[in-house]
Amino acid sequence: MGPGKVLGAMIGLAVGLMTGSAWAIVLLGVVGCVVGHFFYDEQNALPTESPDVLADFPTAPFAGVQGAARDTASLQEEEDAHLTRSLCALFVEVARADGEVRREEVREIRRYFEEVLRYGVDSLEFVRGRLKDFIAQPPDLDDAARVCEESMDSLERQRLLDALYELALVDGGMQRSEREVLRRVGTALGLSDEEQEVIASARLGDASAHFEALGLTPDASDSQVKSAFRRLAAELHPDKHAHLKGPEAEEVARRFQEIRDAYEEIRRLRGL
Repeated sequence: MGPGKVLGAMIGLAVGLMTGSAWAIVLLGVVGCVVGHFFYDEQNALPTESPDVLADFPTAPFAGVQGAARDTASLQEEEDAHLTRSLCALFVEVARADGEVRREEVREIRRYFEEVLRYGVDSLEFVRGRLKDFIAQPPDLDDAARVCEESMDSLERQRLLDALYELALVDGGMQRSEREVLRRVGTALGLSDEEQEVIASARLGDASAHFEALGLTPDASDSQVKSAFRRLAAELHPDKHAHLKGPEAEEVARRFQEIRDAYEEIRRLRGL
C-alpha cells in the first residue's frame, strides 16, 4: 500500500472517531484511503516505460531463489555493476536522442550485452533494471562515459562507440541529435577525432566523393557545406539553362542532380 493511502486512511479514521459513529469511521477511512492514493501516490509515482519497450529482455526465472545457480557472467563485483550501469546510461541516451526509446532499440542494446559482453540471464536481468531506471530518470552522460573510459581499454571503447552508432541507425538514418550525442560520447570516452571518424565512416560510409562534388574537403564545416550547395544549385538550376540543347543540357542536368545527391548524402551523414 502506498504512503498516500496509509496517510489518507489514518486521517479519515481520526475524523470518523471524532464523530463517534461506527459507520462514519469506516466510511471516512475508505474515503481517506482513496483520496490519498489519487492525490499523493499517483502524483508522485515515477513514470514507467511503455510495457512493450523492455519486452525482449528476459526476467531471471530463478533470481532470488535460494540455491539457484547463477550464470558465469553474473555481476558479482560492485565494480562490474558500476560499469554496467554506466554502459546502460550511454545506450539509453543514444536511444532517446531522436525521441522516445523504441523496442527495436532495446533489442539492439540486448544484443550488445548478450553477444559482445557475453552476459547471461542474471546479468541481463540486471541490465533490464538499469535500462528501466534510466528511461524513467535520465542519467548523467558525462559521468557514465568517464566510468567507461576508466574501466575499458582503447579497443573496448572503440567497439562500444561502434555499437552506439549501430544503435542510432537501427531505426533508419542518422539524426542530427543522435550524431551530436555520439560525438559527445566519443570525446568523453577519450577517443581521438581520427578514431571516431574511422568508426563513423565504417557505419555511415566515406563521404569524400560527395564533398568533392561540392568543391569541398571532408573537414568543411556545416555552414561551408550549405553555402557551397546553395551557390552551385543557383548556378546549375535548369531554369537558368533552359536555352541549352542536346549534350550540353544533359550535362547541366546531370551536374545539378549530382550536387543535390551529394548534399543530401552529407546531410544524412552529418545529421544536418
